[in-house]
Amino acid sequence: MKQFASVVRELRAWLASLSWIRGLLPYHLHLLFGGVGIQFLYDLLLRIVPYSGYNAIDTLFNKIPLYVIGYYGFLLGIWLTLVSRNVRYLPYGLWAYAFVLLFPFEYLGLQTIVSAILYVLFGYALFRYSASSYSETDTRNVNF
Repeated sequence: MKQFASVVRELRAWLASLSWIRGLLPYHLHLLFGGVGIQFLYDLLLRIVPYSGYNAIDTLFNKIPLYVIGYYGFLLGIWLTLVSRNVRYLPYGLWAYAFVLLFPFEYLGLQTIVSAILYVLFGYALFRYSASSYSETDTRNVNF
């Protein structure tokens, strides 16, 4: 944990030097959970909307690339939450994304299962890190 805490500290120092990162940092949880929410909404709408509504879903999530914006917002939210004081919420975001990967629970392939398992394991490791004393001393030194 000590090595990971030093890596996070150095990553935080590097990202703090970028002005646009400091501008986006207050929205890290919005990006993290909003990205997961958009992806879940897309999967849910594909399941519950009748076939005649697929044109509207295609327009919203593909022509206006809302799905891609949600995905990249989720990835940016991961990095911003990792270097923020609220690192304790990051495992929940990773576990929610693992659920979204598996959501329809049909046609599960090896890639989907392995990806979900990796997100769950990374979430568990970050959960252990956020509960450790290294995380508590590391988040006190945040200068954002």
